[in-house]
Amino acid sequence: MMIGTLLIGCNDVDRIINGEKKKKDITYSFTCLDSALGGQPINRRLQQAGDLIRDLAVSEDQITDSIQTAYGDEFHRQMVEQEKTFKLINDPALSRKLDNVLKELLDAREDPSAIRYRIFALEDTTVNAFTFGGRIYMTRAMIQKTAGSDALLYAIVGHEIGHSEVGHIKATIQDLELSNKIFGTEAGATMFELGKILTASFNQKNELEADYYGINLTNELGYDVCNAVAFWREMASRENTYSQVEDFFRTHPFSNLRSECLTSHIRTNFGKECGSVGPKNALPQVVD
Repeated sequence: MMIGTLLIGCNDVDRIINGEKKKKDITYSFTCLDSALGGQPINRRLQQAGDLIRDLAVSEDQITDSIQTAYGDEFHRQMVEQEKTFKLINDPALSRKLDNVLKELLDAREDPSAIRYRIFALEDTTVNAFTFGGRIYMTRAMIQKTAGSDALLYAIVGHEIGHSEVGHIKATIQDLELSNKIFGTEAGATMFELGKILTASFNQKNELEADYYGINLTNELGYDVCNAVAFWREMASRENTYSQVEDFFRTHPFSNLRSECLTSHIRTNFGKECGSVGPKNALPQVVD
């Protein structure tokens, strides 16, 4: 991590991913987050200061792909086998489909990590998908949401892959290691969870970056990326009015903001129009 990047704000972090292995230049813009609380200058600087402290305490070079995989294995063992918090869906046909989606997306990566990935379906009525250490989980409700839209399924799984490939999970493991060093292994996890709640808004950029990553892979495989935009517009219809207080405690951007960011990303990089959210669903403005 370069110390010189400390004072870069969201409106300055548009970046181009280049390299000999890249098939094309992809522009990542986060200016659309500037209307959210997490995009305000003071909060961006707090996030960047936290990144610096994390890396000084536990170098990201220490968190190798094999270590991330090991964390994922242990997380799965505890949640499924030990605590039985997760109930896996026993459906061989569904498992084969998810495995195939995962494989195709992993094969489409330009600069792949050595993280070992696996995907699981969970018996849960919440529309959700999440990942840790290469383990990807999709709830039954989320799988049902993607019924009839392989494009959306690929975008969602691609999003979860993105969290690992661009370093978000590595940063989470750094936080875990740091909290254990400071508070001990027993108290560390509790303090870590508290810290994640208090800094929830700082993760909105990560969520958007993972969105972009998943969209890029989905487009590479030839699927209609506008399906993801339509999904977030529908989700926006279920959310309450934007408020500054709620935004602070959100780990994900509001869905109408998310759909607009993706629309811009798709237009800029793939030359495709997914339509406009319209005045009733325009970008949320910060309100007191």
